[in-house]
Amino acid sequence: MYHYLNTFEEERVCEDLLDCHRGLYRFFCDYSELSFWKSDLSAIFDQVLQDKPSFEILSPKSIINQGGEFLHLIYIGFFLCQKTHFPPCPNPTWKDLILKHTRRRTPSLIDRIRLLPHYLSPKEIQDPYLFLKDFYYRRQCPDWARRWNQLIQESFSNLTFLEPEDIVVFQADFRDFHKLLEATYLIYVRHFTTEMPDGYDSFNLNFPIMF
Repeated sequence: MYHYLNTFEEERVCEDLLDCHRGLYRFFCDYSELSFWKSDLSAIFDQVLQDKPSFEILSPKSIINQGGEFLHLIYIGFFLCQKTHFPPCPNPTWKDLILKHTRRRTPSLIDRIRLLPHYLSPKEIQDPYLFLKDFYYRRQCPDWARRWNQLIQESFSNLTFLEPEDIVVFQADFRDFHKLLEATYLIYVRHFTTEMPDGYDSFNLNFPIMF
């Protein structure tokens, strides 16, 4: 698996706000929804910790495909952090937390609770940029991308090479990836339309190199 997953900095992943909108629309509407991505990240987390990959929940193809989609989100989050700054939401209501079409399909409070942010702090829920700035300050975007690919590669390994002290770092990184998912979702919910963006073509989006 050495060099099987490899990330290179790609300037054209997200060039402008329209590119950003297209990427967010693909990730949270066209490809799947938030509940799927929450479960997916947790499944990849569990897969990495196993001594032998079972692929009972996620197939190798699913891990590669969905890993590539999340890799794109890492670059989208960086664009949002660097090129935009939408205002905070001091008192978020349902419309500020969950997409409209998702609210229609989940009128039950119990079902909606599962979609609320579980990793962001209350202040970060109000202003997701607080997390994004900290996230990309601690590591550069390409470094986060390489870290993500490293974890995806680890999910295919027959043996886990994580020492006890490494597991703490691993858990912290996965917590950060969960927070990235929640932060980008909240920005999408509050500041972008869920209608298909102009010129959207899921087959011709600019993706970072993964292989």
